[in-house]
Amino acid sequence: MGLTIRVAGQAAKRGLIPRLPEPEPLLREASDWVATEYPAITRSARVEATDRGAELLLDLHPAADPLSITADAEGRIVASADTSSVGPGYHTFVGRLLERLEEERGIVWSREPPPRPVGAPPAWVGAKTPLAERASVERAHLTLLARTVARALELRRRGAPGFQVGTRPGTQFAFEGAIATPLGPRDDPWLEQAVANPRVAMDIRPWWMDSTDARYQLARAMVLLWTEVRWRPPSEDLERVIADEALGLLRRALPADPTLPYPWREWAELIQLRGIDDPIADRVTTRAAQVADDRPLVGYRRRPVSIIHEGWLLQVPGSFNERRTAAEWAGGERGRRVTLAGVATATETGMPMSGEWFLARVASDLGTEVMHHQDGDVVGKARITTDQRSGIEVAVLEGFSAATGRGAAIRIEFEDAGDWRWAIDLWRSLRPA
Repeated sequence: MGLTIRVAGQAAKRGLIPRLPEPEPLLREASDWVATEYPAITRSARVEATDRGAELLLDLHPAADPLSITADAEGRIVASADTSSVGPGYHTFVGRLLERLEEERGIVWSREPPPRPVGAPPAWVGAKTPLAERASVERAHLTLLARTVARALELRRRGAPGFQVGTRPGTQFAFEGAIATPLGPRDDPWLEQAVANPRVAMDIRPWWMDSTDARYQLARAMVLLWTEVRWRPPSEDLERVIADEALGLLRRALPADPTLPYPWREWAELIQLRGIDDPIADRVTTRAAQVADDRPLVGYRRRPVSIIHEGWLLQVPGSFNERRTAAEWAGGERGRRVTLAGVATATETGMPMSGEWFLARVASDLGTEVMHHQDGDVVGKARITTDQRSGIEVAVLEGFSAATGRGAAIRIEFEDAGDWRWAIDLWRSLRPA
């Protein structure tokens, strides 16, 4: 079980004739206020319409899923955030942010916590006490860490391969070690130490203390270097934003505490890949040249990664950029583009649909020049054609894969004709997660 904040509240009526604010304008005001008050922490903020009103999604840390705030036409507000993978500093920050929304934007939070199962971690730390009360938060995080590392050690002793702890769902990294964390992998001796003393495990949580000092800046940068940076020149705006965020964090941390263990080699590499004039570049390059370190470079995305979407797993280059929606996963880089959609399948009687039945329904338009694939329970059909609609001729593999109870559609575009074998192998590698 994770550590979450979940609170319900009520928007106050406004105006000469008091009325409840509409959901979307209310949340856009809240979004603008958060971005103005916390510009160095807010990575992105977006408001989306929902069936019942609107939802504000605040991306506040690269190791956390967005903080969600929903509003409906009756003025009911619900805020929720999972803080498990980031630490008590993030938990108390979110709590204080919500308390300030109450003070500044007229949202009154309930002071009674929702019922919780016996033994469950606190969903709302503090009821009569402040939402962001520190001591209870830290105890809860240490308890969760102790359970997490103990379970990980137990699984490792049973022969389990390395697995991920605290990383965002939907992406599996390749790594050496016992566990992969947002701050890099940890080995089995580390696990033994962490089980003996759970405070050792604090170093896999990037925001432990409440302060946003140099250690916080460095840890936040390290999460980006390990999980989000594609180690090639940025090819789109989002990649440039990520690189600039990491470089800015490192640049601010260094003068505040030059004794911290900075990733000099990776810092110098990122400056070069970004291709900008950085005032600190000479200092970083000099320090990088002095590093006598044969450890692997920081960055899970230097290797292939496995993405999981709607029950399907696909291994792609770690350098691929990514976009996810509820319907599709899309990724690629220069000259290559992949789009994947998945769906659960069932017959009219509710029984899981066979793979062959699914293909018969969706792949009939592929024509006669069709490639067939079977690997255990997974079956597939695909064809390669060309597409000139963009003005540049590209090859396109259109494929379908299926297993009992689930189906997938994949589209692979590639500009280099020599990539045809790569495209076919990628389609054939698609399998249930």
